Amino acid sequence: MSRKLLLRLAGTCVVLLVWQVGGMTGVLGPAIAPPTQVVAGVVSDGPAFYGLHVPVTLGSAAVGYLWGNLVAIAGAASVVVIPWLEKLVLQIGIASACVPLIAIAPILAACFNGPMTSTILAAVSVFFTTLVGSVNGLRQADRSSEDLVRAYGGGRYAVLRKVQLLSALPSILSAMKIAVPLAMLGTVIGESMGQERGLGAALVVAQQASNVVRTWGITFVLSLLAGIGFLVVSAVERIATPWAAGMSEEAA
Repeated sequence: MSRKLLLRLAGTCVVLLVWQVGGMTGVLGPAIAPPTQVVAGVVSDGPAFYGLHVPVTLGSAAVGYLWGNLVAIAGAASVVVIPWLEKLVLQIGIASACVPLIAIAPILAACFNGPMTSTILAAVSVFFTTLVGSVNGLRQADRSSEDLVRAYGGGRYAVLRKVQLLSALPSILSAMKIAVPLAMLGTVIGESMGQERGLGAALVVAQQASNVVRTWGITFVLSLLAGIGFLVVSAVERIATPWAAGMSEEAA
């Protein structure tokens, strides 16, 4: 076991211990539930509760994550192929990052019914992160490889397809890892706008009922789902870009 892993485990144990003591003694306030009660509450609620809400949240988050990333990658590709679009695309990306989700959520909820609001907010949440990662990755492509494709008669689209996208794949997947928890956050905000199902809607109900343990339990499950999604994308990154992992190890 490496030293870094030991330090991480030790830090996690310290945080959990402080959290447990603070929750049991109440020194941090009545709104802090100890982790043992949180886990017991999740087990007690079980599939009867989470089986009703988790699929809705995962569905909205997955669809929004997919479309947000696709649009971001397409936007980054358009910037590289058609340079005069750069200012417009980046301004749209900055606007999507600067507008508070909680401010546009009520407007979307008034315009759309059901999980559509959550899906749109998830897509908006991931757009800027993936856009920036994709643009940076596409611009770091090897110039000699680009010149070689052009020398064989390839145009902008051939260079993009054969050189730039492959070179940018590590950066794109790294951005998509960061986008996973952002998609969950956007989904939860959307579900809190009057939806009947979903972890965001359940979180609002638990808060209104002052059910501290369930509130913490829902937050724990959301964090767990985001962590699993992060690990899934990380696994895809290692499989799809093995050369990037080798370069990172050499740099370390």
